[in-house]
Amino acid sequence: MASDIILLGARPFICERAWQLGARPFVIQHPERSEDAVNRQSDRVLLMSYEDPALIPMLAASHAITPFVSAVSIAEEALIPCARINQALGLPGTPLDLVEKTRDKQAMRRVLDAGGFSPVQWAAVKMPGDAAAFAERRGYPFILKPVDGVGSIDVRLVRSARDLEGVLDGKSSWIAEEYLDGPEYSVEAFSFAGRHVILGINVETKNSDPTGSEFLEVAHQVPAPMSPDRDREVRAFIRGFLDVLGIKDGPSHTELKFTSRGPRIVETHTRLGGDRLWDLVRLTTGYDLLDMTLQWAMGTLKPLEADPVPRGGAAIQYFTPPPGKLKRLHGMHALKRIPGVVDISLVVDVGTTIRPAMKSEDRAGYVLAYADTVQQAQAICREVTQRLVFETA
Repeated sequence: MASDIILLGARPFICERAWQLGARPFVIQHPERSEDAVNRQSDRVLLMSYEDPALIPMLAASHAITPFVSAVSIAEEALIPCARINQALGLPGTPLDLVEKTRDKQAMRRVLDAGGFSPVQWAAVKMPGDAAAFAERRGYPFILKPVDGVGSIDVRLVRSARDLEGVLDGKSSWIAEEYLDGPEYSVEAFSFAGRHVILGINVETKNSDPTGSEFLEVAHQVPAPMSPDRDREVRAFIRGFLDVLGIKDGPSHTELKFTSRGPRIVETHTRLGGDRLWDLVRLTTGYDLLDMTLQWAMGTLKPLEADPVPRGGAAIQYFTPPPGKLKRLHGMHALKRIPGVVDISLVVDVGTTIRPAMKSEDRAGYVLAYADTVQQAQAICREVTQRLVFETA
């Protein structure tokens, strides 16, 4: 018998996976984000704000007739609503207080400070004077970001007081953090009763185009090229971090910088990573993080006993063509035949206006590759990016 599972902010491929795994998806989506493709694949659809006070009573009434197994989402903005639903209906899932700690960057820093883990200088800021006081103590540059931000949106590198002009108005909450040097990694983990299994370590590449955001991620590589000693240190560091934070079960996606003083936490999320990282992990380990997340919510996931050893390397590179109206586009079908190319996906066509790459939605598509080594996979991505024609004006 199929299990009824609540999916918040689902996409067509998520609904398809749920059916394949033996679940009937009950989809909740904001009305303005409704997709016909999702609705057709759903057992039931509720178009409603996650914050609507009538949502949980309606779900409780439905749960009394046809019980749900859990609520789950891979969308950042839906993690707290999911946890609220599970708590209200008595369903399994990541506890609400834990999700709230990960969504509030100040709260997470307080937890780490209390545990004496990953020391980073930071301060809560709302007014220009708050940021100026932090700069006086710490100096420039430093990082300024919204306390509950997602997807690197509005993250700023503050090099001088001039960069703060018009940013802080006292209405929104921000966090100032010391600038961390070194390469940035992200780690995909799954926890089983407090035992943390690491499925992939990714090295991130940020946008270098001056017209876009310098914090936007444009490439990923799994497994991250690093020495065996660093690999062991990162794995131990992440396990220690998840223990301090109190994560016991389920997926997590954690970003860190390996600084000159050792690894330091940037942020974490109680979900699998985005940007098709689940494909990079699947290609190199055989484990599908999306399937695992749904199976975990359904209560059918068997615990993994150890970190999988990666085989080969996988990479993804996002296209960020010059801003302007797209006049000419060609090469995708021919380039798909290059050995090692797993997929090329485009979300633009001739006539589309290409925006500066400020956020994930501004990227024009991606190429995904797999090869014997991660360096070879990255080289395939570079070749496709160089040969794919985007002509804008």
